[in-house]
This record gives sequence, structure tokens and C-alpha cells, in this order.
Amino acid sequence: MVGQCMWSAAHLAMVGSTFNALTMALLVGHHLFACWNGDRRLLEEHGEAFEVVRERTSTVPFQAILEGRQKLPPDYYKELIRAPYALIAVGTLGAYFAHPYMQAGAALVKNTGLVEGGILDGLLG
Repeated sequence: MVGQCMWSAAHLAMVGSTFNALTMALLVGHHLFACWNGDRRLLEEHGEAFEVVRERTSTVPFQAILEGRQKLPPDYYKELIRAPYALIAVGTLGAYFAHPYMQAGAALVKNTGLVEGGILDGLLG
């Protein structure tokens, strides 16, 4: 849910049209409904067992750990050194260091420019 909100905010800032604002609001609303409905369905199916799990977790990243409802095991870092995480870390760092080359290549492409009527018109127009 947090990721969907971040994704929607980034796309709204990039495009900035009222249509995009409505689309992002509906998309976030759809995900809110899905979270609520999923919790409702799991509560109906599992009852008290689901309540126990819901009380010790959170949809906000790391909130349950910061509030003391969960504890990380002493060897939690071993999860992060597995191959999929290493591949993502290498790819992310590679993309970071390749940005100057990507920007140089993008400068060679004809840009469509700012979408007129967007929320960024006043700042960048």
C-alpha cells in the first residue's frame, strides 16, 4: 500500500494533469479497498488467529519493529545477502553510476516537454 502511494505520487508529479490525479486517486482507493477487504476476508476465515497476527504486524514498513510488537532475529542480515537481493543491489548501483550515460543518451532524443495544464506548470512553465 505504501509503495502504491509512492508510485502514484511520483507519476502525479511527473504528468501532473487532472486526469492523472483522478486516475492515481482511484488507483490508491482501489488498493485501500483491497487491503480492507483482504483483512475482512481473513478475519472471517481465520477469526482469532488472524487478530493475533494483525496485532503484531503493520502495513507501514518497520512500524511494528519500532513499536516493539516484533523483534528482528540476531541474524536478520543473512536474509539480505542472498542472491536475489545481491542482484537487485548490483543492478541499482549499476543504474546509479550509469545515470550520466543515460542522461546523455536521453539528451539525444526529442523530448515532448512538460504536459500543459499539469500541476507543475506554475513551477516549471
